[in-house]
Amino acid sequence: MFGKMLNQNDQYDIAEGYYNDFDVFIPSKVWHPTDTTRVKEWDSISDLSKKGKLTPDSKEGDGDAPFRKLWLNESGDLVDGPTRWVSAVPTWHNADTLGYNPEETGGKLESWGELFDEKYRGRTALLNVPQIGVMDAAMAAEAIGLIDFKDKGDMTREEIDVLIDFLIEKKQEGHFRAFWETFGQSVNLMVSGEVAVESMWSPAVTAIRSEGVPCIYADLKEGYRGWHGGLSISNKVSGKKLDQAYEYINWWLSGWGGAFVARQGYYMSQTDNVKKHLEPEEWDYWYLGKPAAKELMDPFGNPLVPKGEVRDGGSYWDRFSNIGVWNSLMKENDYLVKRWTEFLTA
Repeated sequence: MFGKMLNQNDQYDIAEGYYNDFDVFIPSKVWHPTDTTRVKEWDSISDLSKKGKLTPDSKEGDGDAPFRKLWLNESGDLVDGPTRWVSAVPTWHNADTLGYNPEETGGKLESWGELFDEKYRGRTALLNVPQIGVMDAAMAAEAIGLIDFKDKGDMTREEIDVLIDFLIEKKQEGHFRAFWETFGQSVNLMVSGEVAVESMWSPAVTAIRSEGVPCIYADLKEGYRGWHGGLSISNKVSGKKLDQAYEYINWWLSGWGGAFVARQGYYMSQTDNVKKHLEPEEWDYWYLGKPAAKELMDPFGNPLVPKGEVRDGGSYWDRFSNIGVWNSLMKENDYLVKRWTEFLTA
């Protein structure tokens, strides 16, 4: 998908991109600078997306936070904002962390550093996407005092070496059970009992619990790893198609789509309209972090959340006030991928 968005922008009208890739897409000029005056809900889009903070006391987090890759001039160059033009209209996002089975860990996990705890040797797993898996490893390495990164989202070669050399050492000790690549793999690893602690995406928690296996999405003191998506318009689009592209973006911000993805555990940049399309009990559970007042359904009408369950990590505002790092594309990405491959094959 990345290659098609970059090299075949005559094959699509709108791209679902992620801000951690925009150091590639913005200079390529394959997208129109999006005119915010044509985005009906622009003024009500979250300050998390536009300014970097959901609340005044929030952490901005290291790396490719959306506000750092958002603002453009009319020619499509990245600039300090705010301006009239943006790289993508901010949409869905989430805050990722470690998932764990409390029956296997013997209690609550409070730090990323527990990913490297010796008592979990052979029962941990990392996401095998170099640019993201390394972020989880960096959060854990910093938590145990191995290294203090200047910017976890843009590591130097020396920092990458320290981290990867440590990971190779842990791998050779047999610390990792697996390196997963798909949602289903992450679920199966915990349901089967092969792992006790692992990198995880938010919806996997519910999937694991639905199999009768306890799983907690950790609220760790060092913060979450954030990611943020958005909608961009191909620069091949013009005339009526361009008008329709803006209509599509405006539809996504009108609430129904945001409510649909909320029932999968994701957040939207425009929350007021999402609230209008959720039942009060759904809003309270998914956004406010309150116990489910009744059984809640997934987007397709299937039972998903049992009555009384509480979403781990608290409210939307709690989670996104504590972002430690955002998914990022480092300047040393090629070197990172090389060293990550060495880690996997060690």
